[in-house]
Amino acid sequence: MLGFPLSNLCMKLPEISVFSVLLMGSFLFVACSEEPSIQKYKVSKTPVPAANSAPSADSANAEDTGLPFTWVVPDGWEAGKVSSMRLASYNVPLSNGEAGDFSLVQLGGGAGGVMPNINRWRGQIGLGPAVQEELAEYAHEHATPQGRQYLYITLINEENPDNAILGAIFEETGYMLFAKMTASRAGVEEAQESFEAFCNSLHFKDA
Repeated sequence: MLGFPLSNLCMKLPEISVFSVLLMGSFLFVACSEEPSIQKYKVSKTPVPAANSAPSADSANAEDTGLPFTWVVPDGWEAGKVSSMRLASYNVPLSNGEAGDFSLVQLGGGAGGVMPNINRWRGQIGLGPAVQEELAEYAHEHATPQGRQYLYITLINEENPDNAILGAIFEETGYMLFAKMTASRAGVEEAQESFEAFCNSLHFKDA
């Protein structure tokens, strides 16, 4: 026999049921509250460089010699040998111990044309003359931040890697401007960025 009245058991059943529901609800609340929170991370965005662009130097350091244009000398470049033909001359120190020879030359009118001047450069490093149809193999168009178009040229003598040239030709009204650096193949490959920075720093006063 039971040790307490059946009526007492019936009265406690609702209480037990309510207590169980409350207990279960509390457990579910705690379990849900322990879910990991969503964390947010800031991701830095690296800008994609524009095509045919190179670092341009600070215009506040522009060299103004009274010519129709100014330029900025890249860091590390040193004054080079003076010549009556050269508007500017710099030595470009390179990591292999050599120094590239940079010159800036202005010639009046059409200066004989683009291809004859390129072939003159080719001859200086032991390459034979090229024709207009071959130009795309070693030259392509660039533009300065000012919007001035120029032809960017890379000439390498594969049979003699000590001889290579980086060149740029600006065709302006009434004259042509030639930037050129002579070095070894390794030298011109190392100096490409600073050479292009010089070309991009050229600012023409008539703009």
